Amino acid sequence: MIFDAHMHADTRPIENFMEMNMAGVEAILTCAYDPLRMKKSNVTLEHFDRIVYDEPKRIEKHNIKVYAAVGVHPRAIPDDYENVIEKLPNYMNEEHVIAVGEIGLDEITPKQEEVFIKQLQYADENNYNVIIHTPRKNKAKVTQRTITLLDENINPHNVQLDHVDNSIIDMLIDKDYTLGITVQPLKMSPTETVEMLDKYGFDKFVLDTDISYAPSNHMALAEVKHKLIQDGYKKSDIKKVMSDNVMKFHNL
Repeated sequence: MIFDAHMHADTRPIENFMEMNMAGVEAILTCAYDPLRMKKSNVTLEHFDRIVYDEPKRIEKHNIKVYAAVGVHPRAIPDDYENVIEKLPNYMNEEHVIAVGEIGLDEITPKQEEVFIKQLQYADENNYNVIIHTPRKNKAKVTQRTITLLDENINPHNVQLDHVDNSIIDMLIDKDYTLGITVQPLKMSPTETVEMLDKYGFDKFVLDTDISYAPSNHMALAEVKHKLIQDGYKKSDIKKVMSDNVMKFHNL
């Protein structure tokens, strides 16, 4: 079984999910994201409606279980974002909505920090997991500030910190977070992913494709699994990063 721990399913054609299921993907977590011009909260909430209520109907026809996460992405903060946070409980009450996300910092700005902190505090008060974004630009600096805000505002055991790569792994490996490796053309390759797992072990990591409107490879996790098998890694370790760790993190 493969469980894709972070993606944006509403940007992808249904053929992707047919092929993913044929390659062993049985579950996905689709997150809120940023490409729409979400200047007002109604646009954000309509986006949440789509990923929470419409995407499962579309994708589960191909035998893939759909879970969802909702939250205000740092690159898509509406002017009236408080209205979105106020309505988060309406979505979090749905059984298949299992985290607040994707949230975090893309830049270090007062507005992004304010929105991030409020969502962390909401999640912490309600014992919800969070899916945390780390950026491409100024990654180490922004991630260090992200760590500070996480440690001040939420139980680290409820944190999946995502898009981990070689530039930030050393500042994260001793934290109590679950670490997400994103396997896609602009982030980590299958080879780099296997090398990181070989160096740091299989216990702390989950894997995801982050497939979206950006350059993506919907077969990336199947490629990683194939490489791990070909390179002779233990079945139990492969199973950890392909499904067991993410299911344990979300208590599924």
